[in-house]
Amino acid sequence: MGTEAWSALAGLSSATVALAAVVIAIVAFRSENRRARFENARALHHDLTTGEVGAARTIIGNLHYGGLTPSDSRRVGPDELTAYFTVLWCFERIEAGRTALLRGALRTDGTNDEAVGYLDALIAWHVAEFACGFAVARSRLATTANADVSDGSSSAAFWRLLQAMQERGMVDPLYRAGSCPGPGCPCSCHSPSLP
Repeated sequence: MGTEAWSALAGLSSATVALAAVVIAIVAFRSENRRARFENARALHHDLTTGEVGAARTIIGNLHYGGLTPSDSRRVGPDELTAYFTVLWCFERIEAGRTALLRGALRTDGTNDEAVGYLDALIAWHVAEFACGFAVARSRLATTANADVSDGSSSAAFWRLLQAMQERGMVDPLYRAGSCPGPGCPCSCHSPSLP
């Protein structure tokens, strides 16, 4: 084999090694990107289910299912209003994070993105629960505490999240923005078997 043949073989080998390095880098980037996206989705769900938001959810649950009606002798106070906004703002962060995940998807049609699907599966029942829960809590806050609940921008983010879950078939389409309690709401708080 002559010098030119060896030179050509060395060039081809170098090109092959360089191409393999590029392929490995692309695979590593995609793998790390996928891991980071799933971690972002997990962190959004974690925010919704723990800590300050978890405690606030208990308070909103009491407003929703339990207990406080306009005829109650106990007046709703600032703790309930703070809890309402704590949970609502968490959903606002989730909606913003979901939007970022969709925009950052490597696929062109973010709807099939695995990380977004994972997030949606984690939060769908929470969204359904609070579709009714926020409306009932808001109504009780307004009537029991005479509180002005100015939540327009934050609640708009929640309703966009609800609509996205409904479009994916993960939340019953009977849930409507701010219309609960109302006819046809599928929430268990309307069940006659509840005390």
